[in-house]
Amino acid sequence: MKTKADYHIHSTYSRNNHGKSTIEEIVVRAVDIGLEKIAITDHGPSHYLYGIKRNKIKEAKSEIIKMRKKYPGIKILFGVEANILSFQGDTDINDDIIENCDIILCGYHIGATFSTFNDFKYFTLMNYLGKYNEKVRKKMIEKNTEAIVNALYKYNINILTHPGDKIPLNIDKVAQAAEKTNTLLEINNSHGHLSSEEIKIAAKYNVKFVINSDSHIKDKIGGCENGIKAAKNAGLDLSRIINLV
Repeated sequence: MKTKADYHIHSTYSRNNHGKSTIEEIVVRAVDIGLEKIAITDHGPSHYLYGIKRNKIKEAKSEIIKMRKKYPGIKILFGVEANILSFQGDTDINDDIIENCDIILCGYHIGATFSTFNDFKYFTLMNYLGKYNEKVRKKMIEKNTEAIVNALYKYNINILTHPGDKIPLNIDKVAQAAEKTNTLLEINNSHGHLSSEEIKIAAKYNVKFVINSDSHIKDKIGGCENGIKAAKNAGLDLSRIINLV
């Protein structure tokens, strides 16, 4: 069993050499390993370390269009992995990004430029303190979950990336929101989330899943071994994973 599509791939359009491969190198590799579809989805522009610069959005989309003509045997999507910026669910998606994107991924990332100082304080400092204080951790699980759920209702997000990674979440509530908003839940092959236990919880709801590589170099594209193992350990019906063959 393998993936026929990989919707979470970072390219050299990421800042600071975060993605190591050019779009064409990614496309060539995807063709070589037999993928039917890929999405180039660099971090949204409000990630001050790794995000794609806003003035590069149209340039990247133009390159995607060129690659579609040059490699017609594979479907190539352009998107971003948007950043959660506030507990109200704000992200760095704007009309210009929406206009140019074929797919929108979204997740929480350390290194984003948060909307307010309070958002920064709670997302970073309080989540850090929660590692050592159970009372704080429980409070932050609810606040973090509220932020993700708000984003799912506020935007048309296709895939929620690595839920449960970076910050703890109430996966039950996240999965309920994903069911209502028709959002795919990612089993990230690189980060270990969704974990097997998280998949078990999410699978109680009418949600579908996707295994993505989250690759930052072309050789990792299409990777799914860890994701498949997690899904099998959870007892998930693999037909609920949209990109497996």
